[in-house]
Amino acid sequence: MKMWYRTSVQLDEYRVNSQTSLRNRIHNFFEDPNTPFGYAVQAFIAILILASVAEFAIEYLDPRLFEQYRDFFHIANYFILAVFTVEYILKVATAPNLGRFVIKPFSVIDFLAIAPNYLELILPLFLETTQLRVLRLLRFARLLRLLKFLRYGSILKKVLRFQGTILQNITPIIALFAVLKGVIWVLESYDLWFANTQLGDLFTIIGFALGIILSQKINVSYEKFIQVEESVVRIRSLLESLELTLNSLTKGLGTSISREWGKAFLPLLKSKEANTYGLGKVNAALQSAALSVEKQPADLFVLSTNLIQEAQFCLSKKSRLIPKPYDTLLHQSTMLYLALVAVFIPGATGMLSVLLATYMLYGMYNLTQDFDTIIGGEYDLINIDTSELEEYLTSEPQA
Repeated sequence: MKMWYRTSVQLDEYRVNSQTSLRNRIHNFFEDPNTPFGYAVQAFIAILILASVAEFAIEYLDPRLFEQYRDFFHIANYFILAVFTVEYILKVATAPNLGRFVIKPFSVIDFLAIAPNYLELILPLFLETTQLRVLRLLRFARLLRLLKFLRYGSILKKVLRFQGTILQNITPIIALFAVLKGVIWVLESYDLWFANTQLGDLFTIIGFALGIILSQKINVSYEKFIQVEESVVRIRSLLESLELTLNSLTKGLGTSISREWGKAFLPLLKSKEANTYGLGKVNAALQSAALSVEKQPADLFVLSTNLIQEAQFCLSKKSRLIPKPYDTLLHQSTMLYLALVAVFIPGATGMLSVLLATYMLYGMYNLTQDFDTIIGGEYDLINIDTSELEEYLTSEPQA
């Protein structure tokens, strides 16, 4: 009897825990998604928010178009309302603390985004037609749906980030071509410039080819970037092995010689100039230390030789920039292409093309410049990670 009672209690606890776990999963699915499907649902809801606001804008800014497709807009509005309602009900039903949840700012926004729509549906049953005109003001509450984007603040910060980006550095070039296109656009409006030039397909092909060339340069520069970073990690590993081996044979010698070598190598790595000769003295001291504890060159000498070779490879790879004539040609081609887009593609299409092409193509070109220089560069945005080597040089000596 006692066993049956204990089993029954355990089953009840299991059911309660399962229900609680399911409620939490459902609530977190909407409030704090962490799966690809959860992110996809949130993206779908964000699209519906924009669609709802677009419908509102069309209704008030272009009534003729709204009347022409009235049925479609109504069906779309009811569908969006249904999705938002289901979302709100599920979040309320699964909230761990209902009272605290419903007064949260985002929960209030969710409620105010759907409540006026239901008032529009219900109040006509109780009010006269002349009194229903006030209801149209409730449609402005649809704009509250835009506030729901505040919940995606971290995502928006990443998308709209400006400080410390390529965009910040190329903004003067974007402004230059935008002003150029603006002047030409004014001339076009007075029939003082080329109009309706059939060059769209040609510019599309040229822009596509230029984008491929730039992406190839990015791949080459990034591959070199990764090779140097990996080389720095191997150098740190070789230094640790050398220190441990030397210390095991002659106490303290490994620490002093490896740290001295690392402190001589690090400034050369961070320097914007190519210089492999600065390691001459410390390389000689390193191999002399190895030979001092080995009668004949053996494992320790091989270890120090590998370290020197790895350092030479790292520094030479770092300074091996893309040939200047090729880089100059690519830069000039990009600028010429952007100027031709501004000159020959008319109107708003031309302005949009100039802005997008300048951002993407000139941004890609400058990205290759930053990758190519490893450390520093024109904008100093993308640098190899030397933290592991720096951490080793400042850490406690190896026993």
